[in-house]
Amino acid sequence: MGGMSPSPATQGVAELLRLIHNLIRLGTIAEVDHASARCRVQIGELTTARLPWLELRAGETRTWNPPTLGEQVLVLSPGGDLSAGVVLAGLYRQAHPAPVVSGGLWHIVMPDGAVIEYDHAAHHLRAILPGSAEVTAPGGMTIHGDTTINGSLAVNGAGLTHNGTNVGDDHQHSGVTSGGSSTGEPV
Repeated sequence: MGGMSPSPATQGVAELLRLIHNLIRLGTIAEVDHASARCRVQIGELTTARLPWLELRAGETRTWNPPTLGEQVLVLSPGGDLSAGVVLAGLYRQAHPAPVVSGGLWHIVMPDGAVIEYDHAAHHLRAILPGSAEVTAPGGMTIHGDTTINGSLAVNGAGLTHNGTNVGDDHQHSGVTSGGSSTGEPV
């Protein structure tokens, strides 16, 4: 009797258990395809097909923060079908622990060592960048608050004013007298 097949009821229960087991699976990122915004996940001996990852926003407002190789993730599979799964990233583990242990910080660490942090208890924004930074604001930019610049400052533009007075390279002085006397204030 060793050649008997399982009954249809037994097969149905086994399939149901497999689907339930596949509803939520823990794995690690095995491959990331940035062009399609999909990744493959290693779950034990199984590697999934390319699945979309869950992003913060994906409508008119969009964010881009792809998972990285080896990152621990959950695969959520509606109906237990892994081929229809969605990858939810952001699980800390020993290989990739939390970068800070403070409840008062919003903190991002990049692979090149850059850090962007906001301490909402101290009301302080901090950015540590190993390279350069750029802000493009065609409509203008205003800074409210005392400002300290450590390092060189280059100003490129049509004019430079201080409290409404032209102090740029084309400003003029009144009361200019040749010799050793001082000039008047810029006009």
